[in-house]
Amino acid sequence: MRFFTASFEKSASLQKGWHLVLCSSSFLFSLVFIYCAYRLFQTYDWGHPFTKFLCFSGLFALILTLFNHRTQSDDIGKTMLMTEAVFAMAVLALIFARMVPAYGDFIFAAPTVDIGYTTEHAAKLLFLQGENPYLSESINIRPELAPEHRGFHYGPGMILGYAASAYFPGIGYKLTSVAFLAITALALCSLVAGCLTSRSQIETNGWQVRSAVLTSMVLLFLPERLWYEVFHVGANDIYPVALLLVGLVCVQKEKWLLAGVLMGLSFATKFSPAAFLLAMFLRKDIRLNFLIGCAIGASPLLIFLAWDHQSMIENVFILRFSLNFDSTSLYSITPDVLHVLFPLTQLCALIYFLVRNANKTLSIEETVVCFALLLIIIEVTFKEIHANHLIWFYPLIAFIVAIYRHKLFPSR
Repeated sequence: MRFFTASFEKSASLQKGWHLVLCSSSFLFSLVFIYCAYRLFQTYDWGHPFTKFLCFSGLFALILTLFNHRTQSDDIGKTMLMTEAVFAMAVLALIFARMVPAYGDFIFAAPTVDIGYTTEHAAKLLFLQGENPYLSESINIRPELAPEHRGFHYGPGMILGYAASAYFPGIGYKLTSVAFLAITALALCSLVAGCLTSRSQIETNGWQVRSAVLTSMVLLFLPERLWYEVFHVGANDIYPVALLLVGLVCVQKEKWLLAGVLMGLSFATKFSPAAFLLAMFLRKDIRLNFLIGCAIGASPLLIFLAWDHQSMIENVFILRFSLNFDSTSLYSITPDVLHVLFPLTQLCALIYFLVRNANKTLSIEETVVCFALLLIIIEVTFKEIHANHLIWFYPLIAFIVAIYRHKLFPSR
């Protein structure tokens, strides 16, 4: 009897040890894999569409695999979680020690990328001169643009969010972006902690939450491209992304009206990626308060449409859908006859997720996963895959991997 008891205990101990090995391997492999993908994004900036496609494909597969294994046990013990937390804190400290000296000084410089300085110009026109930035022919003076497409190219929410840049040129714009980056980080921490604390007691001890939150911060600040785009050249995509994440926090807390306002404002700022997250909420159980909030948040669009509807439609919508492809997209390496496959792929992906989610009550985790997968499909089949678009993905990937970081490999 003692022999069988000892054998059983030894077998259980071996199984637990193997489980810990798989969990720690999953954690480390996910971090290293994402680091490699982000380095490729940083190294191969303009052009190189096939490299970008491979990176996005790898991230897509990682997200899907982690999500498919989500029901696996996450009980790896306090010691392992403490080790992960300490490791994550050390890596986060190294990231800041490297990136802050390299990019911190650029906070005091004016934006150099077109999406940055045109936003600053639009804010000056609106708030200091009382002019409609969509009627201007001098915001985007690129010769390839027709006169009706030389106004501001983003939604009025962008101008409102960067209002400080009109009164404090240069520094006002960058400090606004830094504030939105901080809001994004705080919202991400809240989402991760909220998701974990809603689970069973075995998975929600304090170190589980601390380790996951720190891991999400490592993954958010890991890509050098984030620092370069926000601090150096002045990309403004962090603003609509911050609105979406805070909106998801409100959904998590069931504050549906405020969630709708924030997501509607994000749509009024830059309709992608907001439109695709809003699509995740087109379900049978959609809340009326959420729809009302979306209408309130999107109201800046109505104000500028009433001011001059043609100029806004031309610059914000028609121009976006009439863009020619460039060397960053798969269009540039695909025969013309096959180009029709890209919009068809986007449409099929959108329909799939709409049908899949129509009768479901999605958790925040599942909503973010569906959103991230759909957004990857949209991005790799779009006419442009620009570096500022990557800002949309960093918080989503950080959330998903932090939540499921131990579940890459099957434990059975």
